[in-house]
Amino acid sequence: MHILVMTRIMPGHSLGGMQKQTMDLCNGFVQSGHKVTVVTTARNDGVEIETIEGVDICYLSGSKPGYYSRKWNSLCRKHIIKLHQENPIDVIHSQSMGAISVLKWAKKNSIPIVSTWHGTSLTEISTFISSASYHPRYWHWLLIMPISLLKRYFTMDLTVRRASKKITLVSPTLEKNMKLFTKNKVVTIPNGIELPLVKTKSKQKPIQCIAIGRIEKEKGIHYAINSIANLPKEIQKDVMLNVVGEGGYMSTLQHLASELEIDEFVKFHGRADDESLKEIYHNSRIHLMPTTRQEGLPLTILEGMAYGLATIASDIGGIPGVITNDIDGILTEPGNQNQLNQALSDLLANESKIATIGKAARDTAEKRYSKQRMVEETLQVLIEAVEKK
Repeated sequence: MHILVMTRIMPGHSLGGMQKQTMDLCNGFVQSGHKVTVVTTARNDGVEIETIEGVDICYLSGSKPGYYSRKWNSLCRKHIIKLHQENPIDVIHSQSMGAISVLKWAKKNSIPIVSTWHGTSLTEISTFISSASYHPRYWHWLLIMPISLLKRYFTMDLTVRRASKKITLVSPTLEKNMKLFTKNKVVTIPNGIELPLVKTKSKQKPIQCIAIGRIEKEKGIHYAINSIANLPKEIQKDVMLNVVGEGGYMSTLQHLASELEIDEFVKFHGRADDESLKEIYHNSRIHLMPTTRQEGLPLTILEGMAYGLATIASDIGGIPGVITNDIDGILTEPGNQNQLNQALSDLLANESKIATIGKAARDTAEKRYSKQRMVEETLQVLIEAVEKK
C-alpha cells in the first residue's frame, strides 16, 4: 500500500509533538511493509528531498515553511498528480487540514482520505485568547485573529472533515469540537511513544526538572521559571530546571531568569539531539508542563511519564484524560501561578512522593500509550478506508 502523508510541518522544520507523532507513524507504516511518501512545506535551509528510515519526504520549494497557503495548494496538486502517475497512491493520511489542496482530485481518483486531528481552529481561538497580549498596542489582534481562525474553521477544517473517509483523534476531549461532518467516522487513537528502559533515578542533589516543547508563550514555561524563583531558598538551592526546545520566546525566558536572579537554577539547552534528550530525561525526576494551550494529547506528557517522572501539568485539553490527579501526576489550573508554586514546593519537600508518582506514571504509559499500539490502530483505519472505498 502506498500511503501519502500530507502535513504542514515535520521534524526537519522544528521540534514538536505533532511532528514527532507524524514521523513515528510513518516509520511504523514502513516497518509494516508499506511505502510512505510525505509531502510538506518548504524548509528554511533549502532541503527539498530526504529519506529517513525508508520514509520519503518532499519539502515543497516555494511554499512558506510551516503554513498552508495558496502557493502550497498549487504546488501540492502538481506534485501529487505527478507522484500518483509514477507510483499510484492508495490512501492519503492528512494531518488535520493537510489534504485541503487535493480533496477534489482525491475524490475523482477514488483515493480515500483519513485525517488525524490534534486540535481544531476552535481550540486555537481559546488558546489565542488565553495567551494574547491585552496591551492597547495589540488590541486589533484580539479581533483579527479570532475572525481569521473562524474563517479557517468553516473553509478548511469542516471541508477536510466532510471529505474524510475516517477521522482519528489523539484525545476523546476533542470530540465535542468535532460534531459536524463526523458521524460514524471518528476513532480515538491516543498518541503513543517508544517506551524507554528506565534507569534508577539518582537521589543526588540538585533535583533535576525538565520543561520541554516549542518555546512559545502559550506553552507556559515562564510559569515554571517563576515557580523556581518562588521556591523557599532552602529548597531552591537543590533544584535545577532544564528548559529544552527552541522558538521565538526563548530570549524572553532567558531575560526572565536573569531578572529573577535564578540563572544558576535554570539551564537552557535549546534543541537537544536524541541522545542528549534521553540523558536529560533519565537525569530528571520532575516534569513541568504549565501550558495554557488547548492541546490534544502532548507527546511530552507521555514521554515524561514513560521515563518515570512526576509530572505537574495544566488541567487543559487532553491532559486530564491521561493524568489522574495526585496518582500518576499532578494537575493545576492553567495560568494559576500560585497553584503551580504550591504543587512544585510540596513535591520537592516530599521525595518519596516524587518516586511514587513517577512509578505510577510509568505504569500508565506501559499499559495505555505504546507507539506500537498507536501505529497498529492507525494502520488498521487506513486499511479499512482503502477496502471500503
